[in-house]
Amino acid sequence: IWWWATVAATAAGLGLIAFRKSLPLAILAVALIVTPHIVGAPQPGSYETAIPEGLHHQFVVAVTVTNLVFWVVLGAVVGVVRGRFTGTATSLRDSFA
Repeated sequence: IWWWATVAATAAGLGLIAFRKSLPLAILAVALIVTPHIVGAPQPGSYETAIPEGLHHQFVVAVTVTNLVFWVVLGAVVGVVRGRFTGTATSLRDSFA
């Protein structure tokens, strides 16, 4: 229930920011977006699990390495593509002109 309430409050807040241009509604929108995170999600009664600790550790390592590789490859691809589309700019400032 908390998750759906957070989704609804965030959608309403973003809608108010996007489609209404008054200061009181913008403040209400920010309050709608922030409130579910201040209240916080419900916590489980126990953190015990049947998953072995070694398997959990392997999963965390695999996810971390996969994310690292993904972001490095994405950064490299964006750098190459940006270099091809901007041509030969003499400085960084000129590349955005």
